[in-house]
Amino acid sequence: MKSKLAILKSISIMVLISSCIFIVKATEKIDYQVIVKIRTEGLKHSQVMKVAQYLTDLYGPRVAHSPSYNEALHWAVKKFKSWGIEKVAIEPWGKIGLGWENQFTSVHMISPRYMPIIAYPLAWTAGTKGRIKASTVYVNTNELYTPNDLNQYRGRLKGKIILLKPKRKLKLNFKPDAVRLSQEELEDMASLQIIKSPEMISVPRETMDKLLSGESKLKKRILSEEKIEEFFRREGAVVLVEPGMGADTMDKGTVRVNDRQPITPDDPIPLPHLVMAAEHYNRLMRLMEMGHEVKMDVEIRNEFYNDDLKDYNLIAELPGSDLQDEIVMIGAHLDAKSAGTGATDNAAGSAVVMEAMRILKAIDAKPRRTIRAALWGAEECGHLGSLGYVGQHFYDWQKKIKLPEYDKFYVYFNVDWYGRFRGIYLQGNDLARPIFEAWMKPFHDLGMTYLVPGNTGGTDHMSFLKCGLPGFQFIQDDLEFFTKTFHTNMDVYDRLVPEDLMQAATILAAFAYNAATREGKFPPPTPIDNGRRWHK
Repeated sequence: MKSKLAILKSISIMVLISSCIFIVKATEKIDYQVIVKIRTEGLKHSQVMKVAQYLTDLYGPRVAHSPSYNEALHWAVKKFKSWGIEKVAIEPWGKIGLGWENQFTSVHMISPRYMPIIAYPLAWTAGTKGRIKASTVYVNTNELYTPNDLNQYRGRLKGKIILLKPKRKLKLNFKPDAVRLSQEELEDMASLQIIKSPEMISVPRETMDKLLSGESKLKKRILSEEKIEEFFRREGAVVLVEPGMGADTMDKGTVRVNDRQPITPDDPIPLPHLVMAAEHYNRLMRLMEMGHEVKMDVEIRNEFYNDDLKDYNLIAELPGSDLQDEIVMIGAHLDAKSAGTGATDNAAGSAVVMEAMRILKAIDAKPRRTIRAALWGAEECGHLGSLGYVGQHFYDWQKKIKLPEYDKFYVYFNVDWYGRFRGIYLQGNDLARPIFEAWMKPFHDLGMTYLVPGNTGGTDHMSFLKCGLPGFQFIQDDLEFFTKTFHTNMDVYDRLVPEDLMQAATILAAFAYNAATREGKFPPPTPIDNGRRWHK
């Protein structure tokens, strides 16, 4: 009996959902005259690459709360206003700590042979206070578990440059560097699989770090990275060096640099810390194993700023009409990692958001709801800019209460990549399916065709979903993200694909307009945790 009741209950739920979907689909309307104008402006008169060029070539890398980031914010304000978008503001989202920027880096091996070295300093680490010529010593921090493990290095590190990790074995890559999502992959992603599988269960950061470092699970680490560095500082080490993070398909002069987190004025300034091309790092290690003394010539100039401990978002608005108090938001993070110029991650997304607003203003769109664009700060530090903004406008994180603007919020669309749009993640919100199906239809010819039932995380739409507001991220082609640009020195303007950014900006403008003119409430989120941020 229970089994039959359960089946009948499931059928009833399915009928109810189907009925809701039918009602939504039946009432969904598209203003095709406006869509044609959006397509014409976005695909024939695009300015997205000009915007991206300024954000990268002139203002890159835009590390959070750096002079280059702040200058990019002020430039974007002027750009919005030059398009006739007058309501633009730079808003503080909260305190982040000291500002930081690299101003000069010079790294060479000078003995036993000369070699110029590809290397980049980690953000929020110190400079060298001048030019240093020093010998190297190897300290495998993967094997430092207890304070007793440090004893063997006492008295041996004064004035030394420390190589921190073992050699990295480099692998041949037989796959293409640049790829688009295949129909097979997209269909697999779009299949309805809403049960959280074991491989998708999140792994704690500390555990993942141990797995990546090869740390033995038979030993318990009680030495933190901070304690190890404190020991190095007391012993008089002058520079720390590690190889770029491996991803099999990277290397060959590509250096992935995952910066440190911001520090406060009360924190100790971390030692000068370089991330080096694995090929060069391996050569130094091999020479040391052969018994040769390796000497390096290093100069790093890093500047810290303590005049303002706050970080900022940029907010721009196109006012609505009869529903102007309701808010449709589009956004992308403007900050980036330090090694490149932050092109694919995420000047591309920022340029797409700015271009979408320009398109809507250029065609004199008349949204009913206010369309609000955001360029977020400090996404690379943990989505801090968007979390701070949501906390100021929609939901008090500490008190866990809704703020007055919460009920005026309609929907948020995020862009955090550089490949063309192929569809959108539903985030478990299946009632949004017929809405997005209708909105995507005018762009099927541009490749915008897929809906993925599950979620994707790791970027700013999660700040909205976290408090129950509908937020979405688009499915985008991988291109060279995981083979060349992901937080690397190759994340530069030359990697951007103009046609992809034009397509994305055009579709984003249409989605924002459709949301801002749509009848009725947007379906509330029903988030699930079975998706994937990373396609490959």
